[in-house]
Amino acid sequence: MERKQFAGGVRWLLMAVFAGAAAVCFCAGADAGEVLTLEECLRIAAENHPSVAGAAAQIDAERGRLKQAVVGDKLTVSGSASSERARTSSGEGASYSAGVSASAKIFDANRNKYSVDAQRYSLSGTEESARETLLKVRTNVKSAYMALLLSLETEKQRSESVDAFTRHLEQAQGFYKAGSKPWYDVTKAKVDLGNAELALIEAKGNVAVARRELMNAIGAEFEGPFEARPAELHLPGDAESRAEQTALENRPDYKAADLSVLAQRSTIEAEARGMSPTINVVGGYNTNGDQIYDLDRGWNAGVQLSVPVVDGGETKAKVETARAQLRSLEATREKLRQDIMLDVGKALTELIRTREQVRVSALTLEDAEENRKLAEGRYNAGVGTPLEVTDALLGLADAQLSSYNARYNLQIAIISLENAVGVEFN
Repeated sequence: MERKQFAGGVRWLLMAVFAGAAAVCFCAGADAGEVLTLEECLRIAAENHPSVAGAAAQIDAERGRLKQAVVGDKLTVSGSASSERARTSSGEGASYSAGVSASAKIFDANRNKYSVDAQRYSLSGTEESARETLLKVRTNVKSAYMALLLSLETEKQRSESVDAFTRHLEQAQGFYKAGSKPWYDVTKAKVDLGNAELALIEAKGNVAVARRELMNAIGAEFEGPFEARPAELHLPGDAESRAEQTALENRPDYKAADLSVLAQRSTIEAEARGMSPTINVVGGYNTNGDQIYDLDRGWNAGVQLSVPVVDGGETKAKVETARAQLRSLEATREKLRQDIMLDVGKALTELIRTREQVRVSALTLEDAEENRKLAEGRYNAGVGTPLEVTDALLGLADAQLSSYNARYNLQIAIISLENAVGVEFN
């Protein structure tokens, strides 16, 4: 009687916990809300993730700096007007003046041109950095989505295990009532069922955590439950053989490093012209006088030549500094190239390993299923023990979970290769 009351209490407790967990988990089936596919998650992340928005703002800032650099070669016009009244020992009087002046640079030994080139390279590098940010966000979303699918499959497997141990308990109770099995078999079956139910609770909790992690990766929140659809990533046929070449051609951080080198070379050219002469065309129109209704009018136009003579070695120092920075950027680029080759190598190795893991786990699952059938058949025939059935069911559960993890690891390996080469294949 006490055992029945205890078992009943445990069941009611589990039902309450499941009901609470369902409120915060992804739903699958008739009660599910909005369907959220992997593609939809990626779209929402691109539109809403703070990191993507921050990268876009950096691009806008670089575009503003480029506009500022371009202004150096543009015509500039300014106007002025003044009115003044003064009292002196000789009397009181007023003066008025107004004018417009213009200036345009016609020669500076291309110093401003190289400055503009450097800023253009900087803008392109910032755009590559923004692409890298987006790629990382999409990589995180894909990984989080696959982790969610794994947790959902695990939850489904744990639920199936509960069903299997429930059937085993019913069989043990039937054999006990018929007098063919001892009470120990019933007790063992109840313990196994309890452990399976606890594992199911943990699996449901993992689903809730995976949901939150996906929301964090997307950078947005959703109200109410929604359903995740199965997704599978694949590689094109030549993706592995061309991985290293693809990485050097497409990795945004490597392209940004290359653009930084080009920008610094333009900066050197600009700094090297610090002692070059500049020529400006200037002109203006002005009026002035003591009476506002009777002002003298005039204009001026001319060419201004400015030739630096001595700058105390400032230009030389700037050029030396810029060249040292160039060497540093080139070294950083080479180190990045080596790191990229390492990333690609690791990703390819992991891809091979996970493919083999999928193959072996499939064989293990097939063997575990056969072992379960044999164990249950022996127990039903009265020649097996409850321990054999328990071991077989647990072995099957482990094999199923290993199969899920192997497929998940393969998907993560594909995502890692995409990240390593800087290209999304899916």
